[in-house]
Parts: sequence; C-alpha cells; structure tokens
Amino acid sequence: MSFLSEQDRMNESEKDDHDFLFFNPLAQPFSKWYELHKRLNLFPWWIRYNLGSAKEANLKDRILEVGKNLGLSTIWMNKIIRHSISEFSKKGLGFDYYGYHNIYHELEATYFTLLAASGQNKDNKFDLKDIKYLFLSALFHDYDPLKSFDKPNEDEVEWFIRKDKKIREWIEEEGLNIDIMMAMIHRTAYPFRGKIASDAIERMNHLFSKAGIPMEDEKTRKNYHDLGWFLSVSERVAGYALGNFDRAIELARLNAHGLGWHPSLINQESVKYFSVLKQEKEMLDRILNSVSEKYKQNFLENISKFKEAWIQEVEIKRSLRKNEISLIPVIEDKNVKIDPKIVNSIIDIRNDLNGPLLVNNKQDFAKSLSRPDTILVTLRVKEKDTMVIGFAKGGPLEQYRLRRGTNDANHGKKNTVFLESMYIRSGYWGEKGGHLLRLYFLTRSKELGYEYVTGYVHRDVLLRRSDKGEPIQLVQKYDPDKLDYYRIELNRFNYDPLF
Repeated sequence: MSFLSEQDRMNESEKDDHDFLFFNPLAQPFSKWYELHKRLNLFPWWIRYNLGSAKEANLKDRILEVGKNLGLSTIWMNKIIRHSISEFSKKGLGFDYYGYHNIYHELEATYFTLLAASGQNKDNKFDLKDIKYLFLSALFHDYDPLKSFDKPNEDEVEWFIRKDKKIREWIEEEGLNIDIMMAMIHRTAYPFRGKIASDAIERMNHLFSKAGIPMEDEKTRKNYHDLGWFLSVSERVAGYALGNFDRAIELARLNAHGLGWHPSLINQESVKYFSVLKQEKEMLDRILNSVSEKYKQNFLENISKFKEAWIQEVEIKRSLRKNEISLIPVIEDKNVKIDPKIVNSIIDIRNDLNGPLLVNNKQDFAKSLSRPDTILVTLRVKEKDTMVIGFAKGGPLEQYRLRRGTNDANHGKKNTVFLESMYIRSGYWGEKGGHLLRLYFLTRSKELGYEYVTGYVHRDVLLRRSDKGEPIQLVQKYDPDKLDYYRIELNRFNYDPLF
C-alpha cells in the first residue's frame, strides 16, 4: 500500500473537478448486493422513521421547521435529509453504528447550527445563501462512509461529496458553489491548530480561488471562513446543548470509544475538551447567546457536571490508593437469591449504558439476572458489602443475538459464554476493578465447563491483550467504530491474578 506525498496531494489539488481525487485506499464502490443487504436489514427502522416514531424523524421535523423559517425550501431540504439518512445508514453509519460521528450527530449538528443561525442579531445576520451553505455543510460535514476510524478525515469527506451526483445536483440547483461548501467543511477540522489548521487553511485558500474569489477579496473569504468556524463550534456544542447530562455522558462514551480512551479518562478528557472549546470564546459566546436559555443552560450545566464528576473521581482514586476503601469481586451464587439491593444496584449501573449495542432491553435484563445459566460477577466496596460499583454478566452464546455481520462457528455447540457487559461506575475505573471482574468471569466460565468466552471490545484493547500474551482471537472486525468480536480459549488462558 502506498500513500501520496504532500507534494503529490498539492499537485492533485490543482486538477479540475472531473479529475479531482485524493488518494483513498478505502474508497472502493460498494457492491449492489451489499447495499441491498443493508437496505433489507434497515427496513424495520425505515418503517419507524417514515411513521415518525424514530428519533431521527423527530430531528428531521425540527430541522425542516427552523429551516423553513429561515427561508429554505422544505422540498429541497426534505430530499437532501432523506438522501443523507439513506447514505449514512446503508453504509453502516446509521442508528446502529457504535460511534460518535453517526447520522444522529449530523442531524443534531444541522438542527443546532440552523437554530443558532436563526438567533443572530442584526450585526451578524446571515443572508439566505449563507444559510444554504450552513445547512448543506452541517448535514455532510462527516460524510466519510468508508473511514478507517471514527474521527472523519476532511479530505476523504470532500472526495465522497464530490463523487455523489445527487449532492452536486442539489448544490447547483440553488446556485451554490461546491468549492465554497468544501472550504467550510475543511474549517471544521479539529483541533484547529498547528499542522491541522495550516493544512486546512491552505486547502481552503485553494478552494476559494477555484470558486472565483480572488485573494484580494478578503471580506468574502473571511465571511466563508467564519461560516465554517460557526459550523465547527456549533457541531461540537450541539449534542451537549440539546440534551441533559445522560445524553452528554452517552456522547462522551461514544467519543471515548472512537478515540480509544480508557473509560477512566472520560471525565478528565471531557473537561479538557470543554476547556479547549472555551479558547474559541468569541464564537462560542456568539452561538450560545443566539439559542434559547434552556439550551445554553444545558450546555453550561453539562460542563459543570463533568467537572464535578472528575473531582469526585479523583477523590475516589485517592481513597483506593490509600487503602481507605478496597474493591472485591464476588461470583454470585445462582442457588441463593440475590439481595434486592444488589439487583437494584446492578440495574441502575446497567441503565447508564446508553449505547446502541445493549443486547437486552431493560425488562429482559432484569429477568436474565435470575436465570440459572447466567454468570454474574459483582464488584463491591469491601467496607460496604452491599455497595455494588460494577459487574460482569454473560451466559451461553445461544441466548444472544449478535451484532449484524457476526457469525460464530461455535453457535449451537454449547461450549461458549458470551460476555454481555462489563461496567464500573464512574470514578472506579483504572484501579484494577475491571481486571478483577474479567478474571473472575473467565475463571467461573472455565469452572462451568465452557471452552471459550466471546464478546465485543475496542480493537485497541484486543491488541493490548494480545501483546501481553493472551490467547485472544479477533473473529470479526468492525470499521470504523472498531468494536470487534473476539474469542478467548479458556484452556490456554493464564489465571495468575497478576496476569
């Protein structure tokens, strides 16, 4: 595999629209069979969407309403939104994608961007053409369906947009310029500093020239640069302003997964994320002051709660390291009724898992705790025996519906345990609790006569475990979210607690 040099990329950028290509080894066309397969699997969701019961449909309606008030054609917006949802979904970035940059993020970003645009004062008011550019750029700013990891690459986004005939037609239909739209999307590169910023600015200037905006026309160039900046801040604020702290935590977890962070870093890195955002105070204030007080307060309260959670986490870790509190794993005896307090704690912890890959709904999960073949390990605070702060749970593979695309050859052989979920409350990650839960779960699985344990985990975690010598096999890869299906051969696993 070879890659273009920087000079080659610059030479490529000089080509006209018909020859414009950035090297993209992943950008091979999907087979018709694959896209038909995706459409068939998405059919139940499409029914809910068209009936208005899917959450994406609600966002679509809100986008159409605010867009109409800004002067955009409802027919034009509707067909573009439908196309974006279709393309994101059938190419694996829809409602079932375990990553931050999915179609729901695109819709949230579009709605919030238009909402912020509608609240601009007379000194900053956008004209109708600016609104059209914001709408299109927000909806497709992460349009990178074959990305190799969750964070989109603006060069590849540009490649896909230019190759989409329908998007080009809708841009031309409104008398817009695709080069200006692409320049705005390049301004969303993050973090916008250092080489990332300098490369983006170089590309933007080239696109402005292609669009016929001369270097001397600094006012026009600045207008579109600032529109891109407006979009960049809006899309980063959107999810944290539109939702409560539960939604903010969900976004943080998805973002952490996409970036390969350990769960113990979520609160700390979230605080850093918002600190960096405050460095763009001029644009941040402009946006927050143009939306409702409710959304502004949501955003500020979510920042405050992440700080509180981090402070609490630091205090818990201090107590653990000073042995003021200690953690113990407990293999729950299925022949003894579990204390209702323990059950409620487990359910409360599980309900915090707001991801799309929960294999059971809440009611099924509660019932499954009492199944005789369920393997359940709880993590407790030793000093408070009934205080559960984490758990690992699973059972026979045959009980579970796996992620689409996963086919396990051991299904039906009754020799495999599926590790359904392993979760620890915020603040307790990173202090060997996760290691203890997993070790005891694997040990119990082997004691019960199983040969394998399987589950889903981030690819980076699999690689780290493999590097340590674990007999772990990557069975099914999932790009770009990297939540891969693995298998552990229990007879070869080292059960040394220090492993």
